[in-house]
Amino acid sequence: MKLKQRVKVGVALLLAVMTVLTGCGKGEDQSPNTSPGQAANTTQSADDLSKPIELSVAVWDIQAGFDAPNAKNDKVYNDLTEKFNITIKPVQITWNDWSEKVKVWAASKQLPDMFANAIDLGLYQTWAKQGVLKPLPDDLSPYPNLQKFMSDESVKPLKVDGKFYSIPRFGGGDVGEARLGRPIRYRMDWAEQAGFTKEPQSFEEFLAMTKAVMKQHPGIAGLTINAKGYLLTQFLGSFPEMVNSNSWTQENGKWIPSFTSERAYTGIQQLRTLYTEGVLDKDFAIQKDADGTNKFLSGQSFALYGMEGVTDDQLATFKKANPGVSPSKAMGYMNIWPAADGKRYTMAGAPYWSDTFFPGTLSDEKFKRALQVMDYMVSDEYRVLGINGIENVDYKVENGQYVSLLKENETLADKYPITSKLVWLAAWDPLLYKGKKVVSSDPEAAALLKLQIDTWNRFKQEDTPMPVNFEFDAISTPAKNKFAADPSIMDNIVKVVLGKGDPIAQWKEIVKSYDSKGVPEAIKEVNEEAAKRGIK
Repeated sequence: MKLKQRVKVGVALLLAVMTVLTGCGKGEDQSPNTSPGQAANTTQSADDLSKPIELSVAVWDIQAGFDAPNAKNDKVYNDLTEKFNITIKPVQITWNDWSEKVKVWAASKQLPDMFANAIDLGLYQTWAKQGVLKPLPDDLSPYPNLQKFMSDESVKPLKVDGKFYSIPRFGGGDVGEARLGRPIRYRMDWAEQAGFTKEPQSFEEFLAMTKAVMKQHPGIAGLTINAKGYLLTQFLGSFPEMVNSNSWTQENGKWIPSFTSERAYTGIQQLRTLYTEGVLDKDFAIQKDADGTNKFLSGQSFALYGMEGVTDDQLATFKKANPGVSPSKAMGYMNIWPAADGKRYTMAGAPYWSDTFFPGTLSDEKFKRALQVMDYMVSDEYRVLGINGIENVDYKVENGQYVSLLKENETLADKYPITSKLVWLAAWDPLLYKGKKVVSSDPEAAALLKLQIDTWNRFKQEDTPMPVNFEFDAISTPAKNKFAADPSIMDNIVKVVLGKGDPIAQWKEIVKSYDSKGVPEAIKEVNEEAAKRGIK
């Protein structure tokens, strides 16, 4: 469950896409009775499955599932397609290209029928109004599971002119579910060898610990990151609102973009210090997503911003690179040091970080079927099935615990390769903290899973969720939306981290430069709208 982090792209690409998109929304697959941006009438005969339908689907690494040797024997997937009389055409996306591909597809009117992505709020609103995305029907009663999802308070910001244009990929039930969304993983064993048996109580202690470990392990990086956005983990220890670079905060009775606040200075200075002190991986700015995670797993870094849980593949990578080392005793979670107010903060926000979308050109007939499939895929029945396998075949419930029945060296990904990818189309991992996920037969994997659950519960007791205001997030004004689509804030943070001279002076200049990008107008519009709505 992650907080809905909106992935940013280069300004040039975004402008190009927005230019091409003008007037976008008319396509050959458009129902003759539905204009672009108009909600389909999906309430009639919602259970009619007599006609076979093909749906093109894009979700991370889906093609690998279809290409797997055992793909045709994926019973969970075969049962799903039979249940809804569908065939699925996989459309590949990876963690290296997913954010760019969706914009190219939109510009060329080639969006898949169903696709998972994290489109930033400004672009989402623009696409909704242009007809690039298809709105959900006003009446969701034929889809009770979706109806429940879409009534959640956290979904309010997704409404555009009274309609929803996406289905959030939920992973939890409240704003605190994302408390491990920006984790700090570290080699606990290395820290103990260097004489550090307790978590650091300040940034300075973290820096000292990391340098001590690096001295004992020459050549390693002190800190790597899963992706550039994970740099913002640093702000949990000083100004948690900045964990989302496009968030807003209230100061002196006035709403302002968080990055314009003086409270951002501490985190900016700390990031520069990590880099100049040689702690932050020197390649962080040019790496691909997950490169930093792989370095950590391979014993090439001490700490990592990222990696909430450990997958089977990641566990195998660690074991291969660190022979004789117990993964569960080596890879710990570090609680962030207290902020200036004395509180330790964790990630919080909407219990989803991305959504499932449908193109505006999708016919009503296909849309009905897609919604039927989605309604089932977000149900508890399918979630348990998709993540744990078949009861009494792949697992059993024993004394309330989900116990694996898989043979040695047998994995669900091998048995159900398509399902192992497709299951993430509708929701993120929703079962772990509810006690409904199978405990692996691999003792190390089981121990890592227990550590993750125990840490989640510990942070729930010890930490405070970062401030969240869904009513405010739902505010939409022209200047705010234009500003929200600007991807440059994260780029500028990286620029300051890599720069020379006084980082705070550089950051002040950057903040000032946003005046010409409409930030003063956005602040004026937002505060006027907040006042009208009584948002404090």
